Amino acid sequence: MKESQKELEYREKYGFLPDTREELLLYLEKTLKLDMDKIAAEEERINSIPWNRIHIEAMVVPHGSPRPRLGGGHFYVKGAAETKRYFKRIVTENRIICTRTNYFLTLFMPTPVSQMNKTEIYLAEKGVIMPTSTSDWDNLAKTYTDCLQGILLLNDNQINPGGVVKYFSIRPRVEIDIAYQESFDSRYNERKVTNTKGFNELLNSGKIYDKGVFLL
Repeated sequence: MKESQKELEYREKYGFLPDTREELLLYLEKTLKLDMDKIAAEEERINSIPWNRIHIEAMVVPHGSPRPRLGGGHFYVKGAAETKRYFKRIVTENRIICTRTNYFLTLFMPTPVSQMNKTEIYLAEKGVIMPTSTSDWDNLAKTYTDCLQGILLLNDNQINPGGVVKYFSIRPRVEIDIAYQESFDSRYNERKVTNTKGFNELLNSGKIYDKGVFLL
């Protein structure tokens, strides 16, 4: 089968490079003529950056984000404003995080008790039987990351890594576990964030910025 244009472009741009991470690191070490003592010191600094942790429990039935609709010349997501208002009320951290954030979303979907037998209901609550149908995990993740923008997160693109898991429960709910760095891991990432419109709007509004967060 003939290569696509994207495949050709990729091969031309990156095809000469090694395949594995270990080989790529050796390649960079040689071609960039790196000071490996300096590299080790910087790696140690980054690894020693403290992390703060936040746990949020939302007593709501988990729901995904419907397809955006056009209204008044603007696209909007039905129900998004209500979800955002709810999280603004329950999130008590009084800060907006700007640094790299680990994000894990645990969703407890309503147990379909009318369609399961007693054994299935119990094993579903225990986490042995898990949902494999709607809502889609990525759609659910979008709902519960979008709603935290401007309330707890500067932007959901700072999430890395992130994860989603769905369970059944007779008590539906949403649990969010967040860990964020107290400072930026690199000047590059700091510049990328501090040059954004959202960051500068908060800065110009008089919000106090300290250790990678705005204090509200």
